[in-house]
This record gives sequence, C-alpha cells and structure tokens, in this order.
Amino acid sequence: MIPQTRIRVFYQVANEQIMLGETLSEKYSDVVSMWLKAPNEEVRTEEGFRIALYDDGGRHVADKTVSMGTADSILAAM
Repeated sequence: MIPQTRIRVFYQVANEQIMLGETLSEKYSDVVSMWLKAPNEEVRTEEGFRIALYDDGGRHVADKTVSMGTADSILAAM
C-alpha cells in the first residue's frame, strides 16, 4: 500500500456531510500546497462546501470552509 496524503471535498447540510470526491497525492507537498492556497470562506451558517486534509496514516488534520469554485478546482486536480 502506498501512503497518500489526501484532501476530501464535501458539502455539509445541517449535521450531514455529502462527500463529493477526494484528491490524492504521493507527494505530501503537492496536497499541502493545494490546501494552503485554498482560501477560507467566512460563512455564517454551518452549511456549504468544505475541504478536509488527511495525513498519510488517514488521520484528520484540519478542515475549512471554501467556495464552490475552490471545491471544483480541487476536484479537477484529481
């Protein structure tokens, strides 16, 4: 098994999360760079597009709220 860092993209409605896809990379720096470049959206509700960063071991590292355009660009990098 090849360890891979990943970003998962999902849409959150109330307490439910709908996973839209994920971007995988064998190079840690590629995904981390993509994560750092994604702008954090200021929202007043808990609903919307979110991305979550996972390390090589599959552990959740962080998440943030993003715009639909940012979510689309991350999914297009798959």
